[in-house]
Amino acid sequence: MGKPNGQLLRVSQVTQVAQERRDSKRAPCRLVCPFKLTKFVDKSTVKLTKGFGHAINESVRGMLLLLPVPLHRRQVVEIQVPSKARETPSTKLVEVCWARPISVSDRVKMYLAGTRFFFELPALHQVPQAR
Repeated sequence: MGKPNGQLLRVSQVTQVAQERRDSKRAPCRLVCPFKLTKFVDKSTVKLTKGFGHAINESVRGMLLLLPVPLHRRQVVEIQVPSKARETPSTKLVEVCWARPISVSDRVKMYLAGTRFFFELPALHQVPQAR
């Protein structure tokens, strides 16, 4: 299965391609995750996009994400993943390894992206303010 040539692919087609590229076992996680990403508009302007995406599965090295915004290879995305060990979600930086458009309806597109983890950002603890 080559490049999509501008056509939209079904989730099952993209998942099949992703399975062929895996080098480690993935576990389904199906989580809703807030995300942030930045994109350079020009040399001096950066656009910040926030929203909610879906984590489809994860491995030791990365996650399969479904996001409502177009992504490109090597783009960095900040995601917040609910943590089983602590109350606050963990913040992770991931790099997009590949991305494909997915047709949800005639007017709505989502973007499936295979990502790899950079690292997890340390949790910030709020210090009570003195009165």
